[in-house]
Amino acid sequence: MDPVSAVVRRLLVAAFVAASFVTIGATPAQAACTCSTPTTIMESIKASDAVFTGTVGEVTVTEPTGQAGQAAEAVITNAVTADRFYKGTLDGPDQVVRTTPRTQATCGLGQLKTGSRYVFIVQAAAPGDTVAPWVDDGCSGTRLETAALVTQVEGVLGNGDPAVAPEQPSAVLTDVDTSEPTTLGRAAAPGLALVLIGLLGLVLVRRLNSRRN
Repeated sequence: MDPVSAVVRRLLVAAFVAASFVTIGATPAQAACTCSTPTTIMESIKASDAVFTGTVGEVTVTEPTGQAGQAAEAVITNAVTADRFYKGTLDGPDQVVRTTPRTQATCGLGQLKTGSRYVFIVQAAAPGDTVAPWVDDGCSGTRLETAALVTQVEGVLGNGDPAVAPEQPSAVLTDVDTSEPTTLGRAAAPGLALVLIGLLGLVLVRRLNSRRN
């Protein structure tokens, strides 16, 4: 074999090996999660049930308790102090948002950062779900708050409203009658008077009739 053919052969082998490494290295990227719906901010806002801003407080992770052989994942609940809402109805500033674990196969947000501010673009939980009223599976659109993101949200939904606690109904005081109860004699006096007047009238009528006769 001449030297030129040997060099060409070595180059081809090297190229094949390099291609193999590139293919293997690309496998994780190909396995990365993909959202089934578009994830632009505009589309996320339109598809959401609620949009609000707030600060993350306590984060709780509940490990799955499913039976052996059944797929299950941890439940992450993020306590949030909301300060402004742009879409949906909030019953006060104290809200809870459930997120899903962050794995290569899912788009989960994982645990949100305690003390950080987020723009929550979330879905309402399924009926009967008592874990949290709001859910983000990683594709809803929730992300760390930035001035640019808030500007985009307000460009679509307006300035929003403050998230305030519902007003508690004020107590209504009713005056209690503390006067002494009416005695039986006082209560019966008007009736007795009417009876006497009736009897006197009857006697008068009889006397008039007797004189005529």
